[in-house]
Amino acid sequence: MGEPAELDKASASRNRKFLVAVMLTNLITMLNTSTVNISLPSYMSIFHVDINTVQWVVVGYMLPLGMMMPLAGYLCERYSYRKVFLSAIAVMGLSSLGCACSTSFYMLVAFRFLKGIAGGVVVPSTVAMLYRYIPKKQQEPYLGTAMMFQSVGVTIGPTLAGIMLTFSSWHFLFLFNIPFVLLVLWIGYKSIPAEEGKNTDKFDFFGILQVSIGTGMIMIAFTEGDAWGWRSALFWGCLLTGLALELIFVYRQFHTSHPLLNFGVLKFKPFALAMLVQCTLAMTLGINAMLSQFYFQTGRGWSPAETGMFLLIPALSMLVANTIAIRLHAKGFVRTLITGGVLIVLVGNLGLCNLKIDSNAVFVLICFTMRYAGLSLLQMPLTNYGLSAVPPELSGHASSLYNWGKQVVQVVSTNILTVVLSLNLNRYYLAAGNTGIPQEGTMEYRLAAIQAVNTDYLYLAVFLVISLFCTLLIKPQKKR
Repeated sequence: MGEPAELDKASASRNRKFLVAVMLTNLITMLNTSTVNISLPSYMSIFHVDINTVQWVVVGYMLPLGMMMPLAGYLCERYSYRKVFLSAIAVMGLSSLGCACSTSFYMLVAFRFLKGIAGGVVVPSTVAMLYRYIPKKQQEPYLGTAMMFQSVGVTIGPTLAGIMLTFSSWHFLFLFNIPFVLLVLWIGYKSIPAEEGKNTDKFDFFGILQVSIGTGMIMIAFTEGDAWGWRSALFWGCLLTGLALELIFVYRQFHTSHPLLNFGVLKFKPFALAMLVQCTLAMTLGINAMLSQFYFQTGRGWSPAETGMFLLIPALSMLVANTIAIRLHAKGFVRTLITGGVLIVLVGNLGLCNLKIDSNAVFVLICFTMRYAGLSLLQMPLTNYGLSAVPPELSGHASSLYNWGKQVVQVVSTNILTVVLSLNLNRYYLAAGNTGIPQEGTMEYRLAAIQAVNTDYLYLAVFLVISLFCTLLIKPQKKR
């Protein structure tokens, strides 16, 4: 009688340690993004690059992130989740050190690229392990707690980055997460079950090249589209080649007994619908951080620290919204949370479509708070709605596909909207009667920048309306 109780106690202890590892991992991955986004205007001055070039600090991370995500499930199953996850976390720590030691802009981007490769494995595998190793009755609260730490990363990231950029050096933006990486390595080693990988099948090197190169070419085409020209042979050649590689990859996966990425998970309707909503919503996520920093720092002339402190309240609202989501989700209000969350984001976004250099700070604060809180309200219910419908043995493939689709859409939309932001800035600058190249720091430049931000927020509102209609397809679940 005592032995099963001992086993249950040991299992519960291991699960709690695993949850801590997941929470810290989510914190690290969000800090990788939130601390860098607020520092983009600073990098423009430090490295003497323009707005189109500085985005490579973000894109240089997001590009390999998207290239690796479809392979995460396959690699984890082949070599074991434990080995792959811990190896990727170690690479993230080493690349953070490399970023901190960078002596040029391109060296920084190179290490961000390496970190993105590791992150592309870490993000899907973290979610997959929750559904693979944690008992079903604990999956929802564990996922909610894990996502709460994503909110913590969003909350402290901009404020921490703003303080560091104001009172210290940008190098510390990459150094401070190294202790967290070491802690995750130790806890993960103790808590993630040791399994033998299924590496008896032939390594599909050709398939890996197809999906990685194909994804990369699509992302690069949209990233460099403005520089190459949207009608240029180089843009269309890169885009069509990437799409062709992806189509061949998908075809091959449907005709093999051991697919790299099992698209069969799309037959589970809740998962397919959740992925559709997530992808439409992703169109509004990537560019939002850049727009907020561009408005506050370039438009209103605030310092990084002032911007970070201002966004602290909206970011803190994510913690409150996540707590509400966990409690209401347990009572079965899945569609209400998802649809309501998108609606709140939409209303907040509409308030940001007519910003001015002297807009009331309280009103702007409320709008940003609605955007942040709404997103936090819907993420956990949406993710669980989709992934819980997939059998545990397919959780790795489902998580990889879910995150891959979101990442590709986010990168493509972010780059397009960044180009639109730059074009509109020039257009509004000239429309105001100015001549020549817009001069950063002048009042004319600041006014044109704010008008360009307003236009991008208007486009985001269109995407959010599409997301809202998609959520209406979700079937309500009975109260448990």
